[in-house]
Amino acid sequence: MEGEGSAVDAQAAANPTTTMTNAAKDPEHLTASSVASPIPPEVNAPSLVRMNGTPRFHPVRLWRDYGVRLMRYGGVTLISSAVGLTTFAIGVIVFDWPAVFANFVSVLFSTPPAYLLNRHWVWERDPGGHSVSSEIGPFWILTLLGWLVSTIAVGTVAAMIDDDTLVNDMILIATQVAAFGSLWLVKFAFLEKVMWRHQHRPAQVAEKV
Repeated sequence: MEGEGSAVDAQAAANPTTTMTNAAKDPEHLTASSVASPIPPEVNAPSLVRMNGTPRFHPVRLWRDYGVRLMRYGGVTLISSAVGLTTFAIGVIVFDWPAVFANFVSVLFSTPPAYLLNRHWVWERDPGGHSVSSEIGPFWILTLLGWLVSTIAVGTVAAMIDDDTLVNDMILIATQVAAFGSLWLVKFAFLEKVMWRHQHRPAQVAEKV
């Protein structure tokens, strides 16, 4: 009897999943080893994911997956916007440039730092190896799309303004900010899901911030 018990215990240790299944059918089959042996994590892992998993668009999950990069992306946006708005304001107020031309120059000045900061800090791409076809080109195309939207908005507002006053210049600046802001999340989604989707490491990014 003792030898038979040892054999059963050895079988339970070797295959705890089968032992627990048999024990559910026959309580007498339950041995001390099968009770003491923990259920392997892989047995319950799928069910725990189904029971405790959060919906795909749940705020907690979205923050966990994108929160850090979104905050960094917002910081880069503040820096590039400061460069662009300063250029735009100087062109309109100091040099009396047409609003559309000033908007174009501001995009030329603000895009390079935005690209470099997004690439190396937000999505943590390795230095060097810039691809014109998969990185620089698409980034500029997306930027020019924002420039086109902002140009239409600024040009429309400028045509409605007759007096060249400081207040009207502030209105033009606010229009430019609103136009670029309307594409802010669209640009983030493109960079995250299309251009640099395989390059970032979410767990390592979260540890650094």
